[in-house]
Amino acid sequence: MSISFFLSILLLLLPFLVLSELHLISLPPSSLRPSTLAWDPISTHFVVGSATSHAILAVSDAGVVEHLISEPSGPTSSVSSLAVDSVRRRLIVGFSNPASVAAYELKSGYKRLFVAEVEGEIGGVAVDLGTGEVFVSGAERAVVWRIGLGGEVRVFSEFRKYGDEGLGGIVHVSSGYLLVVQPATGKFFKVDSEDGAIKEVLPTANQLVPHGTQHLSLNHDHSLLVSSNKTLQILKSDDSWAQAGVQDKLKLESTETAVAVAVRDGKVGYVLVERESGEFRIEEIEWRRNEGDLLWGLGLLGLGFVYFLVWRFQMGKLVSGMSKKQN
Repeated sequence: MSISFFLSILLLLLPFLVLSELHLISLPPSSLRPSTLAWDPISTHFVVGSATSHAILAVSDAGVVEHLISEPSGPTSSVSSLAVDSVRRRLIVGFSNPASVAAYELKSGYKRLFVAEVEGEIGGVAVDLGTGEVFVSGAERAVVWRIGLGGEVRVFSEFRKYGDEGLGGIVHVSSGYLLVVQPATGKFFKVDSEDGAIKEVLPTANQLVPHGTQHLSLNHDHSLLVSSNKTLQILKSDDSWAQAGVQDKLKLESTETAVAVAVRDGKVGYVLVERESGEFRIEEIEWRRNEGDLLWGLGLLGLGFVYFLVWRFQMGKLVSGMSKKQN
């Protein structure tokens, strides 16, 4: 037993005792009002859409803002949703007035590849990284459209069995299905990306998400980051989304409203927040610490400290005994 043992205990506890600084980006004041958020892993910056125009912005880690795209806009135009096709290097954008979806090249001056109009406002867009097809949820009625690589649009799936309340955020999971939320009811649905078959995702306990949940973003482990105005959640399923439960939950400050969410590099969650002051910020999400792990860490620290005291006592007796022999 030695002091090195105690130091080893401390090293084990560093993840529990050291708080890392969270990443926060304050956006400069602008009349463009951010409305959507995505992470572009190719250019390594955030992409933000505007609630007041067709403008799309790039935001660096340092908060430097650059205009990427500025399409001709109508009097009430806005960007409703964003998705990044990292395989084909495309940015997929949902617009309002008219409701349409456009695709842009990420590495050639954001050249527009196609624009496709849909019949009704857009709740969200998602891209199948395997095929390149785009899926679009309807905000006014419960429908999902599929858009081909050339911009061809067709109705893919209709939710008549579950009522006609509009849909919100949508994501594509590589296992071959879509996850989409219905904000008015708080229900989640799993949609087969081959035949459009719909199944409601059942909650493992109580309601899965609050009414008004609108925004979704997928983690690399297929868990889901979701947000309503005041609540952020991580949803997790162990059976390919036949059922799901809340893995973690976080309430925003009373002065903050969640506008959109995004997952960076498949693992770090960010939220676009509007504060009462009118300031917009992109904030890294800090989930609460696991209380069981923290208690285990504190217990280990206490045990290490006891061993250290015993070692000090034994060393003191040894030194005292050696001194008596020498005298």
